[in-house]
Amino acid sequence: MPARRDLLRFMAAGGLLAQVPLRVHADVWQDSFAQAVQRDPWLRGFRSVQRETYDSQATVAGRWPAGLAGTLFRNGPARHEIGNFRYHHWFDGDGMVHAWRLGPAGVRHQGRLVQTRKLLAERAAGRALYPGFGTLPPDPAPVTSADDVNVANISVLPHHGKLLALWEAGSPWEIDADSLATKGLYAFNDDMAGVPFSAHPRVEPDGTLWNFGYVSDGGFIVLWHIDRNGQVVKAGKVDVRPMTFPHDFLVTSRHIVLLLPPLDYTGGRAADFLDAHEWHPDRPTRVMVVDKNDFSRVQWLELPAQWVFHFGNAWEDNQGVIHFDGARAPEPSSMLNAFRAVMRGERGDTATFVHHHYQVDTRKGTVAETPMFDRGFQSEFPVIDPRVSTLRNERLVFLCTDDAHRVVHPLLNGVAVFSHAKDHLQTFWYGDNVIPEEHLFVPAPGSRPESDGWVVGTAYDAVADQTRLNVFDVRGIGDGPVATATLDYGLPLGLHGKFSGA
Repeated sequence: MPARRDLLRFMAAGGLLAQVPLRVHADVWQDSFAQAVQRDPWLRGFRSVQRETYDSQATVAGRWPAGLAGTLFRNGPARHEIGNFRYHHWFDGDGMVHAWRLGPAGVRHQGRLVQTRKLLAERAAGRALYPGFGTLPPDPAPVTSADDVNVANISVLPHHGKLLALWEAGSPWEIDADSLATKGLYAFNDDMAGVPFSAHPRVEPDGTLWNFGYVSDGGFIVLWHIDRNGQVVKAGKVDVRPMTFPHDFLVTSRHIVLLLPPLDYTGGRAADFLDAHEWHPDRPTRVMVVDKNDFSRVQWLELPAQWVFHFGNAWEDNQGVIHFDGARAPEPSSMLNAFRAVMRGERGDTATFVHHHYQVDTRKGTVAETPMFDRGFQSEFPVIDPRVSTLRNERLVFLCTDDAHRVVHPLLNGVAVFSHAKDHLQTFWYGDNVIPEEHLFVPAPGSRPESDGWVVGTAYDAVADQTRLNVFDVRGIGDGPVATATLDYGLPLGLHGKFSGA
């Protein structure tokens, strides 16, 4: 593992911290979005949050399951505008952590913007200051570390008694689990302070945690191994050139797997981080397979060019074959185009995400991929029962859409449960102006893994301008929610969450 000063030197030299020109054209995105949202109500899900904090009781309907108690923590981009400037990419919104507290007293919702360095500095200045993932404001301020622009807006991690708000390429931010107040940047130890910690760590059933981080200009990926008590067991790096930026990864009982798409980092004086990358559809996606016990043992394989935001789970059989699944698109147009276009009130080009099953034979050195569903059926946000993470799983929960259930908005509009063993798919379709967010599998207390439990997730109703928490029986999701908890306000569409039991 390189010394921390070397990591920080690489991070300051390029990637998210690259210097940018001092002048850009006047911003017109705010006016364009304001006009479009009057025409297309579904765009309300991408409005800037109107409050810094929330705390209210939801209205519960239906029959609330007696065993369903705990907190659903969620995170996502929420502040999309400051002053007369609107960010140019959905992923640049400042993060807001939410807590849906479920129990005998009903359902309480709390929300609070993460008080990052960036948010505090921009609030004091009264304007956007820093270059972001896909945004360059006028007269940008200099950036000295990745955490200067860390918006803490992707996911959350309850682990070893801490609640952490996670971003793509910087430190976690520690959040008070009760009040949602921001405690500050979090370091697992002094040597790893400031080292990138991605938003999709993998946690084994015993609490062992694995993660990665990428250092674009340094040309390497950092690997983390952390025990259930939050202590760093080991850290290492794997050199990767040309560099790209994987968003998610996988862990089995013996290996770490990353897919490295041909979205090459070019560096230079690009306007923003996203523009510092170039898509090469004629080049392969590299498959990096790392021995969990020895980070220096790396196997390299190749797949056709593709983009995967999120994987479901991975497991490894006795023959050394790694099985995993992911929502696969042929290219990253959703990130490059659609998530920019929506910020100015347009639809943009979206990719088709078809769920695939992958097999990596570590002994033969081969890799194969097979679509799990017809091309007209799309998927995203795959999750499993967390008690079988890194083990063979039967059930898979994910959001979906298909050609037969098109709605007024271009986003996902259904939730599905797939049984591998039975090759059986159940779906529930939301209404025309309802946009679901990630749904989770919440096990019933005392149940066997993947048997009884609920699918719990939020959805935004653009006509009513309300956000609802929906609860389904995992065994009959097609029957619709068994209970709902409705807020009298709508929240900006978010990304990921975790459920913490009572």
